[in-house]
Amino acid sequence: MSLELNLPSPIELLDYDLFNEKGVSVYVKRDDLIHPVISGNKWRKLKLNIERVKSGRYEGIISFGGAYSNHISALAALGKEMNIPTIGIIRGEELNENSNDTLIQASTDGMKLVFVDREEYSWRYEVDYKNQLRIRFGNYLVVEEGGANYYGVLGCTEIIGEIDIKVDQYILATGTGTTTSGLLLAANNEKVIGVPVFKNGGFIRDDISKLLIYAGLDEETLAEKMEQLTLETDYHFGGYGRYTQELIDFINHFYQKTGLKLDQIYTGKMFYTLCELIKSDKIPKGSTVMAIHTGGLQGTKSIKEQLIF
Repeated sequence: MSLELNLPSPIELLDYDLFNEKGVSVYVKRDDLIHPVISGNKWRKLKLNIERVKSGRYEGIISFGGAYSNHISALAALGKEMNIPTIGIIRGEELNENSNDTLIQASTDGMKLVFVDREEYSWRYEVDYKNQLRIRFGNYLVVEEGGANYYGVLGCTEIIGEIDIKVDQYILATGTGTTTSGLLLAANNEKVIGVPVFKNGGFIRDDISKLLIYAGLDEETLAEKMEQLTLETDYHFGGYGRYTQELIDFINHFYQKTGLKLDQIYTGKMFYTLCELIKSDKIPKGSTVMAIHTGGLQGTKSIKEQLIF
């Protein structure tokens, strides 16, 4: 691929008072620096899917997302860069291509946007619906929302292949569970801490299990991998896309102390959780933690007046 990407993404040791006081080494894998738009786990999850299209088997890619979807934004930009036609099935029939900056940019990048009501959007995992989309639009590869498929999981396994530091735990924000599945698949005995960004996010454990089955794990290996996983479900701050002043204050404070930019949807919640786990000694002294910065900074545009960066 001719796309200019910053790979392997950098790894930084964070200098932060809490981490130093508690004797925990916290590194951050800066996947947010892979590309200005196609950053973080978005690149990881799309990479192998794009290669399938470039092989000539498909005409383009169809995928799904909401009005502010980072996945849709990244796919549109990648399609433009790689000269691959893209179609976005967007939840919300009341929307249009001028509804917000995300959709405007996706449309500018050449993505065909198709707006559907919530009932039709709920069909996105059904084989018959995918076949209907192909009949309507042509021989397109249909990629699940957020890149949550077998190839997305495999792409995310490459994160661990780029890490040469011995760590005890990985921690990351969890949405579709694809990146978390990739880490579990590639990890040895390290623990993986997922921070669901949804209210009542325990359901993500089942989604991760299904993705690992798609990746070919047998029952025994699957059980072992799931034992390595911990989900911290109490730090959603009201649910997906929701936040509180406490979270905004934390994001600003963390930036002041470390220079690391976080967002209110994914990485802010993850680093807040990490700090709480270290503060309460749930991550013990002497531990080495690798936090995965999965990008998503586009989401800060809606709260830019509240942020100091």
